[in-house]
Amino acid sequence: MKKNLKEFCVIGLGQFGSALAIDLFERGHIVLGIDKDEKLVNEHQDHLSQVLVADATNESAMRAAGVADYDYCIVAIGDHIEDNILATQTVLDLGVKKVWSRAETTRHANILQKLGVERVVDPELEMAHRCSRILGSRSVLDIIEFSPGFSLSEVVVGPEHSGKTLKEINFRQTYNASVIAIRRNDQSIPVASPEDVIQEGDVLFIAGRTEDVEQIGRI
Repeated sequence: MKKNLKEFCVIGLGQFGSALAIDLFERGHIVLGIDKDEKLVNEHQDHLSQVLVADATNESAMRAAGVADYDYCIVAIGDHIEDNILATQTVLDLGVKKVWSRAETTRHANILQKLGVERVVDPELEMAHRCSRILGSRSVLDIIEFSPGFSLSEVVVGPEHSGKTLKEINFRQTYNASVIAIRRNDQSIPVASPEDVIQEGDVLFIAGRTEDVEQIGRI
């Protein structure tokens, strides 16, 4: 078994749930997909670890599916808010510790937060924020929040610090974030160190608190 292998249960195999489940599976994780639409489930037979036709609002069905044994449960139901809320409550009642749930409106998000989910997901809003961060900077190529409050961004080095080491820039103290890798043309330094010299055009992979990473618009 892979060291970082996780087990995910994705409830709702619509456009968002399907894309998420398949991507997780292709990254090597175990993924159970659940939907009450038999046609959707059949379409995912060869793309996920396991698929199941079931009503996620039914506690007995979810218990029988072993949902409580998964590391994460993502309620991706987006077309029926009531079903989303009931399914979310069901998996929480079963004792799933890490539950993410999709929200369609601000009121819906508030309800999910009160239920106690680990994270409320608004796919359209998160994509809009991500695009805004990228468009608002001349040097940021991408930024991804991969856990609540913690992000990874790709930033292009400008001429100001070209030829300097990360230590000379005092990067961690200056930006309150860490350079974890460097890409230069077709080559990469997978584990960056303070002694690494950066050049104009290099792409730095920077990790840190989202609020700090978002402030790094140019290096």
